[in-house]
Amino acid sequence: YEIGVRLVGSEMCIRDSSKSYTMKRKIYLLVLSVTAGFMSACTFLDPLPNGSYNDENFELYPELLRGFVDVVYNELLPETYLDNYYIPMSCATDDAIYSSPTAAWRIFSSGSAKMLSNPFDTKWRDNYRAINYLNMFLENDRGYNTRYMVAEDSDLALRNCLQGSAYGLRAWMYFDLLRVFGGKAENGELLGVPILTEPTDPKTADASTIERATFDECAEQILKDCDSAYKYLPRNNRDYPGDPQQSIQITGSARYKSLDQIAIDGLRAMVYIFWASPAYNPENDMSRYDKAARYAAAVIKHKLEVESTLTGGFDPTRGFSWHNVNSPEIIWPSEMRQSSNLETSFYPQQFGGSALVAPTQDLVDAFPMANGYPINDKRSNYDPTHPYEGRDPRFYATIFYNGAQVRRLNNASEVMYTFECANGGKDAPGSNEVSATGYYIKKFIYRNWNTNDTTKELGYRCIHFMNWTKMCLIFAEAANKYVGPTDEGTYGYSARQAIAWLRNRPTNDDEPGLGTFGDPYLDECAAEATTFEGLVKNEWRVETCFEGDRYYNLRRWATDVSEINKPIHMAKISNQSGLISYEYPVVETLKYPSLWAPIPYTEIRKCPKLLQNQGWETWK
Repeated sequence: YEIGVRLVGSEMCIRDSSKSYTMKRKIYLLVLSVTAGFMSACTFLDPLPNGSYNDENFELYPELLRGFVDVVYNELLPETYLDNYYIPMSCATDDAIYSSPTAAWRIFSSGSAKMLSNPFDTKWRDNYRAINYLNMFLENDRGYNTRYMVAEDSDLALRNCLQGSAYGLRAWMYFDLLRVFGGKAENGELLGVPILTEPTDPKTADASTIERATFDECAEQILKDCDSAYKYLPRNNRDYPGDPQQSIQITGSARYKSLDQIAIDGLRAMVYIFWASPAYNPENDMSRYDKAARYAAAVIKHKLEVESTLTGGFDPTRGFSWHNVNSPEIIWPSEMRQSSNLETSFYPQQFGGSALVAPTQDLVDAFPMANGYPINDKRSNYDPTHPYEGRDPRFYATIFYNGAQVRRLNNASEVMYTFECANGGKDAPGSNEVSATGYYIKKFIYRNWNTNDTTKELGYRCIHFMNWTKMCLIFAEAANKYVGPTDEGTYGYSARQAIAWLRNRPTNDDEPGLGTFGDPYLDECAAEATTFEGLVKNEWRVETCFEGDRYYNLRRWATDVSEINKPIHMAKISNQSGLISYEYPVVETLKYPSLWAPIPYTEIRKCPKLLQNQGWETWK
């Protein structure tokens, strides 16, 4: 693997008094087996031709040391929602389905996964590779005790950012592993993943000693790393005029995509809401909900009271666009990328795409009507003969349906494409490279891209690892569980208020929000905690669809796999002499053997003390 070491800012590296520069070195990763599995990163460095550095003295080369942190930010964090664990993983839920019946996630969700085709293998491999890089930086504080910059104040700022990032990234990588692989093992114990806090050299590592820590031990280690990160990181990677704590070349927007204290509070909230959930909280420790609410509230408070003071700063009544990679909505983003891969993956063949992933009828039904009531409530005025009329504005910003139009972003009068999903239509299920359900993804689409343009305009996008939406949802869920829907005194905000912020704001199409003119259904749900909890879960679904969250949420909320194994549906639309009718047959049924994902087979084989999760006992 080749790592490009990137220097931040215009300060000079301490080793060269004449210029800033970027170097490249090759770090060869030895592995315990050809599968590039568990211990995939090592300390063996390919020396320069003159033998200038090796695995004994590479800490003398600061550009290499900081590279252990930079490579995680720049190479080992995903950058687009087409990454395997975002939009594609939605196909492991009732929100979406791959058009191809041989796609890995479709095989996995139908109960036909094979040992060597586990779609989670790469997450295990890449996250542990990242953890080992971070451990190499953190070992004996050698990364923190290294001099990187000439100016002392800039050097200290950079060292703090790198040290805090190393702890924070390690916490994130372990949380990312825990929410996938945490679960009940074959012996009935609730386990997490192996915890490694020291560099691992495959030349000397003893795989027979590797075993899974308990789920609680993993959560505690993640929170410990969050505490360590918090001590070093700047408060917020935004530019605050006149702030004496900022170093212009090192902190503020110069490290916009990097972790800061606000992001760490957000990560703590994410950890606690998982740890509090029924699947991982058998003793129903309610203090975890309290802490999830408190950390989410801290982020909310910062957004409302601090970031709102910046020019163009945060405003909860303002919508956001997915192609605005500097949106105040974002708390921690990935690297931004300019491409057309989302358009060519989502649009049908007739409009330059391959219809790779399709929304399900079940997701469509989750969107309420424009008056806020669910479609199965008589007060909603839902008309099954005109199912796409009068719906929640978020529905129109998220999904293309029969008769929907693609209008150019900067010229709404220009219709670039119209979807024809009824029988015989060019976009109807049954042909190659069209939707398997009769629906297409609109969310994330950059609507200035047109396959018919001579010069196709590309949009910038990034992943929102954390954003305002998710903090509001975490807070609403946790605060409701701990103090109920309407209590404002405990945290400064109520759970009802957090959901109202989301339902009231304009959509990504800049249309008025659901609750702009009142939201009686929200008021009704806020009268009782259990009813409000159901509303929050549905808000999680419609607000974060295709972002990867539903896979994790369904499992943390569930107590039995039967709660997940459900049939999913498509829309079959018939048009006979202008009379349109709708049927919703089953297109697939989810058939998981357990709530828990399988530990990769190759890791079980290499590490005999690793216990497999329930339901996958034959994978050993």
